[in-house]
Amino acid sequence: MKKILSILLILILSCGVANAKGPSGGASHSGHGGGHSSHGGPSHSGHAHSGPAHTHSNHSSGSDSHPVYLVNSNHHQEEVKFQNCDEHYAITDVTTNYYSDGTQRVFTNSTIYNSDGTVLESNCLSLKHTIYEDKHYFIIRNSKGYKIIDNKGQVLTFRKYTKMEELKPNRILARHDKKYGVIDLHENVIVPLKYQNLEQNSENVFIAKLNGYYGIIDIENNVLVYPDCEKIKPLYDTMVLKRYRKYGLVKANGEKVLNPNYDKIKKLGEYILVRQGNRYGVLDGEGNFISEIIYQDIKLERNKLKGMKYKNNWVDIL
Repeated sequence: MKKILSILLILILSCGVANAKGPSGGASHSGHGGGHSSHGGPSHSGHAHSGPAHTHSNHSSGSDSHPVYLVNSNHHQEEVKFQNCDEHYAITDVTTNYYSDGTQRVFTNSTIYNSDGTVLESNCLSLKHTIYEDKHYFIIRNSKGYKIIDNKGQVLTFRKYTKMEELKPNRILARHDKKYGVIDLHENVIVPLKYQNLEQNSENVFIAKLNGYYGIIDIENNVLVYPDCEKIKPLYDTMVLKRYRKYGLVKANGEKVLNPNYDKIKKLGEYILVRQGNRYGVLDGEGNFISEIIYQDIKLERNKLKGMKYKNNWVDIL
């Protein structure tokens, strides 16, 4: 009798354990919550893309996960005609991928053709056609970087560039080995490729960063302000420079307005406020003095410049 009761007890316990695990003996998963889903769109390895950067990652909320997956792909071709050029044209393949989180990415790949239909250059992630002295050139980016070719397909550049931007005819802002400079269409170096950064302030003038300090150069490599300033920034039609904790002012073309002998230079509406010691003066947006540096304070009230000569005595400056 005891043996029979023992056997029955074992059978009852075994059934309880099996029911707790479920029919498969483990947890059940369904839908897309456990991983990434692939929807078999065309492959574009190495193609350029635009739109927000997209990573496929799970955003978990409790035990639920919501992966981002490809919803749809749209593909079409565009014909590109170049201005003042009958010898060449381009066909650009454009693929737009749409994702489940509402974002999209655009991939492009262009091929340049001669007018007779033969290929001049393929696998262009971006391209720019330019004309100089009646000759046609193409500034191209591919998977290896940037290069320049002529209308015969001959490569005119031999360094590995990571950036090229046409500034004006026959002048290209270029980056090589993490340094910036200016070259022409035949890779002659105009501004040495040595600067940490070249920020274009006007068509022909750059704020140049060299070894952590700033200066001003023009597009033909003329040094307008030696690169020994802690800071240079545009201000209306001028540039403010900081050197040895003092501030000065130059025009957009680098012409000197104020030597760096001032304790503060800043915007005041459409004007420029300067401080020397405990006295203030004001200039217009081109750097011309409107007042002498004689005021304890200067303010702009109802679009009128007012200066305080002594305590609470405000007078009109203009």
